[in-house]
Amino acid sequence: MKKILALVLALVMVLMVGAAFAATDGSITVQNTTSGKSYEVYKVFSATYSGTNVSYFYDGSNATFLANLQASTSPFTVTGPVDGLYNVIKKSDAGDSTVINFIKDNAENFGDAVATQNGNGEALTFTDLDYGYYYIKSEVGAVVTIDSALKDVTLIDKNQTTTLDKQEQVEAGTWLYQGIDHDEENVPTAKVGDTVNYKVVGTITRYIGEDKVKSFTWTDTMTAGLTPDQNVVITINGEAPVVAATVTYPTAQTASIVLPVLDSDGNFLYNSNSSYEITYSAKINENAITRDEENNTVDLDYKDTGNQDHDIDDDDTKVKDYQITLTKQDASSKAKLADAHFDLYDAATEGNKYNLVLVPNAEAGATYGTKDSTVNNVYRPAKAGETAVEMVVGTTGIIEIKGLENGNYYFEETAAPSGYNKLTARTEAATITNDNATITVDNATGTELPSTGGIGTTIFYIVGGLLVIGAAVILVARRKSHE
Repeated sequence: MKKILALVLALVMVLMVGAAFAATDGSITVQNTTSGKSYEVYKVFSATYSGTNVSYFYDGSNATFLANLQASTSPFTVTGPVDGLYNVIKKSDAGDSTVINFIKDNAENFGDAVATQNGNGEALTFTDLDYGYYYIKSEVGAVVTIDSALKDVTLIDKNQTTTLDKQEQVEAGTWLYQGIDHDEENVPTAKVGDTVNYKVVGTITRYIGEDKVKSFTWTDTMTAGLTPDQNVVITINGEAPVVAATVTYPTAQTASIVLPVLDSDGNFLYNSNSSYEITYSAKINENAITRDEENNTVDLDYKDTGNQDHDIDDDDTKVKDYQITLTKQDASSKAKLADAHFDLYDAATEGNKYNLVLVPNAEAGATYGTKDSTVNNVYRPAKAGETAVEMVVGTTGIIEIKGLENGNYYFEETAAPSGYNKLTARTEAATITNDNATITVDNATGTELPSTGGIGTTIFYIVGGLLVIGAAVILVARRKSHE
């Protein structure tokens, strides 16, 4: 909502209240203007003064404004007219903010601008102005006041806002806005070992409210599944900072970037609304397999000239990984099978094989990672320098592959369980979209094949039977002979 309101304000013309000064040769100087934005001077009241005494008059040229001035809710007492002019006196109980808000609310009733200039990033001076009370309308979107009544008046435009937007890019993909203020549905995915690039963009300003800014600080915090590459680069208006930013890493998951905006003499180093860009990257590490999303949050703060810290805004991005659960079973009985071996590919034929490693499990026992494991063997993509292994199914019949990016995967059986036929084609895992994928891989067992072209088995049964009968006859004959 803060960003939406800031955008709305930036698109709406809002008032800056001016001051009174001497007739025909007075001036108003506006410091810290915004380049390319229009600044228009409008006269509210005419005035005369002597010393510190000031008298204001209104010519009654706008009936609506005159009626509002005369209303009981007005912060002014209006008398007259005298010679066509109305005396305007601030009520004793009317505070400055009440007067300023009243002027703002009546901005559309002040006629044509008496002077107009475009901002240049520095100071604008409006000269040859009659003595009176003025306001300055700009496109920037806030109110600036001055409280003096001098011939030449200087005010500071403190209307600019500091902005923050975070982008994310996986490998060489498209830069994506997401997170708190962006598209929660368009979360990119990455696998363990991938690089995620980040970019923080926005504008800085010299003042925030009445505070003069001394420095800005961006603090970037990553969750445990991201390892910062410690390669932060910051530019201001496309160039290196005038005074180098200080980059530190308070923790393994945190980076702090401090940008001075004042030099050692207290002078501003940059114009308001200067653009900044901060780039850095991180790698998806093995901790990502314990959660579905990894967050990267950046907080923007500023320090004023009194060394007080103030929060401004924050934004975050997310990257998501997935897992596949594979169940190995008998095609007929659906009994779980152990000792099946697999490799993982990105295509149904040929393609690229993923390098995988076994995820450690200290409590799984000595058989973990083998065909005799009594728990699910769990694998993830290998990081640089790690030695890949072949996946094997333990006695649970299930293996898990974690830390994968969104996509289609293909399992190639490299060895089937003993007594089962090895699969001749790869098995596809369903495309992972919003949920983790589960697949079942069946193996068929072999049976004794029939013989053809020989004498068969019947002759062996007949011969065997005759031998048994003959042996019985001989045994009986021998017994009779002994009797």
